[in-house]
Parts: sequence; structure tokens; C-alpha cells
Amino acid sequence: MSWIATPESSNIAGFDYVKERHMLVVEFRNGTRYNYYDVPEIVFERMKAAPSKGQFLAQNIKGVYRYARA
Repeated sequence: MSWIATPESSNIAGFDYVKERHMLVVEFRNGTRYNYYDVPEIVFERMKAAPSKGQFLAQNIKGVYRYARA
């Protein structure tokens, strides 16, 4: 994994993508980490490019993909 730190985000500490498993891993500032499953790589690329990672997560990932606390 190549962790992407997000110091500009007030809610997300960092995130990464496990290509082989199509899994987005998101760690929040409070220390909790969630795995989002069946996320296409293009969605990960769009999240990387998004000006607000938290807003992108809320609008494009939460409620769309299965997830579990890691």
C-alpha cells in the first residue's frame, strides 16, 4: 500500500487503495479505519484528485459501497 496522508482534511487522516482487492482503506482523524469494498480504481483516482477528500467520501463512497471497520 502507498498511504496518502491528508493533512488538509479536517476529518480524514489518510487513505489508500488495495488494487488486487478493489478495496479503499480510509483512516479518520479519530483513529478509526474503515475498508470500503468493490470500489473501482477510477473512484480512488477521483478521490485523490478531489479538493475535499471528506466531501468526496460522503458524496461518492458512503452509502454506495459495502464497508467494515478495520
